[in-house]
Amino acid sequence: MKKTTAPTPQGIVGANAAYYQRLAQLAQESQQRWVELGRRLASDNAAQYLPTLGPLQQSGNWQDIAPALGEITRKQWQCHLEATQAITHAALEEQAALTAGLGEAMSGWFKHATGAGMEISASPMTQMWSAMSNQMAAACAAMRDASSPGASHER
Repeated sequence: MKKTTAPTPQGIVGANAAYYQRLAQLAQESQQRWVELGRRLASDNAAQYLPTLGPLQQSGNWQDIAPALGEITRKQWQCHLEATQAITHAALEEQAALTAGLGEAMSGWFKHATGAGMEISASPMTQMWSAMSNQMAAACAAMRDASSPGASHER
């Protein structure tokens, strides 16, 4: 028996290509934001330690080492705390951006796949996706609000 395959409709092929292109764009944007956050945290970290160690080179007094190490430890702890908060906030922002981007990509896919001949809001799939996206966005907003510090920590 000869196996035949039905031709793939052009609308679905175009919809799939546009969908994956949008997902790749979301991934690139997210990657860029994470790289920038990493650079910022690393430069903040270096900026914290150099002023504390600089005077030790000039004085040469070994008795200044203990207070300097204590100050470095305190600053390191503070940097870790701030980095943790920044990463948590960034992760929540990324979740919200990804959810919005996926919702947008799915709507675009549906429009392309159906040839815009079907009312999008009438589709059960679209209604389910919209409800899920709204719930995820609300959860991300609540977590973001809960993780935002009320007052900044002093260095």
